[in-house]
Amino acid sequence: MIRFLMLCLFLVTPLWAKPVASVKSTHPTLSKPTQLAATGADFDPENPPERLRVLVALGPSTFFIKNGRQYGVEYSMLTEFEKSLNQGRGKTLPPIRIQFIPVDAGELIPALRAGRGDIAAGLMPVTEGAKQLVAFSTPYLQDRWCTVSATEESRTLTLPASSYAQRLLGDFNDARRRVGANEFEVENAAPGVSSEMLLAQINKGADKTTLVSSFVLGLWGKTLPKLKSISCVEERVPVAWAVRKEDSVLLATLNRFAEKSGLIERAATATKHFLVADGKVQSSEKLGSLDKLAFFAPVFQIVAAANNLDWLLLAAIGQKETGLNSIVRKNGPTGVMQINPSTARNMGVKNPHEAEGNVTAAARYLGHLRDFFNNPGINDEDQLYFMIAAYNAGEGRVQQLRNQAAAQGLDRNRWLGNVEKVALKSVSKGMVDYVSTVSRYYIAYQAAEKARKKHDGASAAAEHK
Repeated sequence: MIRFLMLCLFLVTPLWAKPVASVKSTHPTLSKPTQLAATGADFDPENPPERLRVLVALGPSTFFIKNGRQYGVEYSMLTEFEKSLNQGRGKTLPPIRIQFIPVDAGELIPALRAGRGDIAAGLMPVTEGAKQLVAFSTPYLQDRWCTVSATEESRTLTLPASSYAQRLLGDFNDARRRVGANEFEVENAAPGVSSEMLLAQINKGADKTTLVSSFVLGLWGKTLPKLKSISCVEERVPVAWAVRKEDSVLLATLNRFAEKSGLIERAATATKHFLVADGKVQSSEKLGSLDKLAFFAPVFQIVAAANNLDWLLLAAIGQKETGLNSIVRKNGPTGVMQINPSTARNMGVKNPHEAEGNVTAAARYLGHLRDFFNNPGINDEDQLYFMIAAYNAGEGRVQQLRNQAAAQGLDRNRWLGNVEKVALKSVSKGMVDYVSTVSRYYIAYQAAEKARKKHDGASAAAEHK
C-alpha cells in the first residue's frame, strides 16, 4: 500500500520545519526545528515582510493536494491576495510570498494565537465566541446551512462531531418548532468523516440527511449531482479570515482585499475541476495510479533514505521542475528531476533518463550541496535555501552571490533579505521564484502529512474503542 505522504517533520516552527537530516554531524536523525519570529505584528504595507504564513484548514474544499499540486478555495483566494500584495513592488524588491501551513480545522485559531501563522483560513464562520479570541476580516461570504439528502429528508441528521452545523442545530430546531415541524435528532458521523465525505456517501445512495454549508453544496454540485437541498436555516452566517488581535495593519490590508467583488466565486470556479469525487483528502488508503506523487513516491522514498534526505524535498523539486512528469532529453536536463547528464555522471550515475537513476543523481547532488553549504555560520533553514538555489543555478553561482552580498554589507550566510536581494538584482527573478516555489511545496507536503497522520491516529483510536 502506497502512503501518499510520509516521514513528516514536526510542524512547530512558524515558517519552516527542519527540512533535511542534520548536516552538522553524520547522525541520520532530525534535529529540533529552528524557531522563527512571527511576522504579522510587524506587517507594514510600505515595507512588508517577505513571507506571510497562512494556517489553512486541510480539507477537500479548503486546501488539498492532488498530483502534488495545491488546490482549494482558500488556496485560490489567498494566492490572489499574494498577487495583490506584489502589485507595484517592481523587479528590484523580493516578492512577498505566502507560505501555506495546512492544519486540522479545529487547530486554526489555537495555532494562530500560538504564533504558528499570521493568517487563519478555512471557510471559518464568524462566531461570537471566536471573536473574543481573534480578529476577523471583512467577510468574503455570507453563507447559509441547508439539509441535504438524495431522496427524502430524514428526521435524523448525520453530522461531523466538530462541524459548525452542530452549533446551528439548536436554532434550526427552534425554527421548526415554531412552524409545527418535527425537530431533528442527531447522529454523529464516524471519526474523521468530513461534511464532503458525507455528501459523497449520500450521492452514492446512502440513506442519510446532513446539514452543510450552501456554498460547499454549490461547490460540489457538479461532482456530486444527485444531492438535493431540502430546507435551509434562515440566518446567513459571515465567513472570513482571522488574524491575531494585535495585527491591526495586517487586518486592514486583508479587509481591503476581502471587499473585492467576485472573490469567492472565482475561487470556486478555479477549484471545481480538481475536487476529489469521494470527498477525501490524503486518504491513507492506496491512491490511484494516476496520482503522480503516489506514482513516484516509492522511488523518492528509497533513494532519499539511501542519501539521508527527506523524500518530500525530492518531491517538491520534482514538482517544480516538471510537475512530476518524466521529460526525457538526450542532451540537457532530463527526467522528472531535470538533472544534467554531466552532473549525473559526476554523481556516479550512468543512465539519468530512467526514473531511479534520475532521482538518484538528483539526491546525490543535493547531498553534495548539503555538504558544500555545511558551514557553522549557516543555519539549517538557510542551508536548505542555498541547496535549492544551487540545484537551480549551481553552487558556484550561489557562492558568487554570497560574496556579492558580503561586499554590499549584507549577511552572506542568510538567504531571505540578504543573498536573495543580490540574486534578484544580479541574476533574475527566476532563481528567487524557484527557491520560493520549492519551499512552498515542501512545507505544504510536510504539514499536510502531519495533519493526515494525526487524523489517521484519531480514526484508528476510535475504531479500537
